Amino acid sequence: MSSSLSPSRLATYATCPRQYDYGYVQDVNPPDRTELYLNQGTIYHETIEDVCDATGRDDTPAAIYDRAIRVFAEKWDEHSSPDDYESDAHQAYQRAENRAAIASFFDPDGGDGIEHARSSVATECWVECEVDGRELHGKADNIIRTDDGLHIFDYKRNTDGVLSSGTAEYLDEHLDGEGHEPKRVRNAFQTATYIEGVKNEPFYEDGMEIRFSFYGLLNSTSFDSNSSGYDVSARGWPRETTEIYEEHYDTIWALIRAAHDGITGEMYDPEPIDLITEEACPDCDYREMCADRLATEVQR
Repeated sequence: MSSSLSPSRLATYATCPRQYDYGYVQDVNPPDRTELYLNQGTIYHETIEDVCDATGRDDTPAAIYDRAIRVFAEKWDEHSSPDDYESDAHQAYQRAENRAAIASFFDPDGGDGIEHARSSVATECWVECEVDGRELHGKADNIIRTDDGLHIFDYKRNTDGVLSSGTAEYLDEHLDGEGHEPKRVRNAFQTATYIEGVKNEPFYEDGMEIRFSFYGLLNSTSFDSNSSGYDVSARGWPRETTEIYEEHYDTIWALIRAAHDGITGEMYDPEPIDLITEEACPDCDYREMCADRLATEVQR
């Protein structure tokens, strides 16, 4: 087993060690699940990547916008399948919604994507780091150069439930076994991996300010009916976790060490079992076959 781990693997272990065992060690295939949102994620990720890679510093906002709309159409045709949707109307609406997100992001009149494209130094950038003997790796969606350094972005559908200054205290509860917050713990793992990993890239210079943000492309959507059908609009914005990482550094790295050591030490017994059973089991693909869950149910 490689000792270099991704935030996704660490987060799966933090959700439930047995879930990690089934998914990554035993490689058990879970029941089929819809590919709809996975494919949509591929579409907007590849659209942003291609637009950033093709954009020069002096490209006009209008040229960047036109490029984004053209690339989105190509990616939608490539990755979207009618089989993923309940009907043609459902697929048409989802296309309109995702197109609206790209149009808003690359809006020539102040869309954040214009600067993201102009200032991009790397997209889909593989980064690696080692801290306290624990090796981590991941792929950063986009890294842009700022006046003070580098800003790393992870693009998401939305930022609902993403780690924030108001919920960062839950990281301590997860570490102490008093709460179960795997999604926010995952956000912390991603932040740590990318901030530390980018320091090993050739474009990093000593003393640079490193920032990290999740960017929700569809944080807000609206739907308006009209005589010819309907209009969909969308708006996105970032949620930065740089200060959370700085303020909760010790807790975050304690969580990383616990998950990393559990994985490399092949320790897959769920602990604390009662909390994991209550919080993680309902959404787990392996719940119907899991001996740990069934044993807990019998005891109850």
